[in-house]
Amino acid sequence: MRPTTRFLAAVLTLVAAATLSLAGSAMASQSVGPNQHYLGLVNGKNAGAVIEVVCPGPAGLNRTGPPVGGQTVGVVRAASGGGFTGSLAHVIWAEFNQSQANAVGFATYRTPKPIPTTLQLPCGGTGTVTFTTCFGTLPCASNARDDVVLVTFLNIAV
Repeated sequence: MRPTTRFLAAVLTLVAAATLSLAGSAMASQSVGPNQHYLGLVNGKNAGAVIEVVCPGPAGLNRTGPPVGGQTVGVVRAASGGGFTGSLAHVIWAEFNQSQANAVGFATYRTPKPIPTTLQLPCGGTGTVTFTTCFGTLPCASNARDDVVLVTFLNIAV
């Protein structure tokens, strides 16, 4: 390849990378608003998600333990399906096992946040993370729809 051709190829590659980076940044900062479809993500997955927990000691029924650090929840905007923010929402909440305690809120899409290590989650089996705009005493639109992500709890201490 000639030097000028290599130079032009390198410039085009840099321009393409910068364009993708700017497009990604624009997507990352998109605000949650009314009448939007979304998908909830647990460790980057909307289906087949696993949350690792630490439950040392003998196995038993109804035991709980904290999630391993470094795990995340997040929301992405979707063209259709999943959850729907309804006519009032500006925040989507991730609730663990149908509890508002330690829920994580999102005002923007593509901004994952840590799963709180203060949670007490099942040491095994399955559960849910519900992504909802209906939270506490905040007004909830009648047309809002949750996105429920089924998760498997994996005890890494056995």
